[in-house]
Amino acid sequence: MSTSRRALIVEDLDLWQTALSEVLVEAGYQVCIARNRTEALAALAQSQFHLAVIDPVLDDSNRRNRDGLRVLRHILDQQPNTAVVVVTSSDPNRIRREVHQLSPHIPLLWKDRWDDDHFLTLVQNLYLG
Repeated sequence: MSTSRRALIVEDLDLWQTALSEVLVEAGYQVCIARNRTEALAALAQSQFHLAVIDPVLDDSNRRNRDGLRVLRHILDQQPNTAVVVVTSSDPNRIRREVHQLSPHIPLLWKDRWDDDHFLTLVQNLYLG
């Protein structure tokens, strides 16, 4: 992948920001990290992104928080050509249902079953499909 590809990581946890960023930078992406909805919307207002990796729950102390899904909705409305992957550790059934309501084609990955190679393959396939 060319270094001109830009990725937005919307994630509140430092550990996951670092893990996702390292994989994407190694794959040739320029990475922008947003810790919350406000930062994500500001980044989206300034740039177009080829890829967004979004955690739907952006407040680890409040599992009902869905600011990441609000960012996802904004991307679908304002930057529909941006490929999106949702990465979460939240309730699989509930998150799957909520993401599916926004767009049934968005892939979901679970943090407790994380695999860098699978993530990269998925990201690469988003551009082939």
